[in-house]
Amino acid sequence: MPGAVAATETLQVVNLGVSGVLVESAWPLPEFAEFRVQLVLEGHVSEATVKVRRVAPVRSQAGDTKYQIGLEFLSITTEAEDEINRLIVSRLGAEV
Repeated sequence: MPGAVAATETLQVVNLGVSGVLVESAWPLPEFAEFRVQLVLEGHVSEATVKVRRVAPVRSQAGDTKYQIGLEFLSITTEAEDEINRLIVSRLGAEV
């Protein structure tokens, strides 16, 4: 019997690219699972489908365990892709 679970957790972005995103979470996600997510990038909000590609535990400075999770974009709107490209270009310009 098919089912769905909806949960809301804000994930901290560690690294962002047009093919995916590395996030940090207090909870691990199952590898290879697919999720519908809402991307919020500097005020731009869009939907995307992601697949969990990597989950790695990391110790925080406070000593608790967090998880870095690599998410591959399976589908993303053109507007979201444009916003990601704009953010990458602006960050690279700030580092030069």
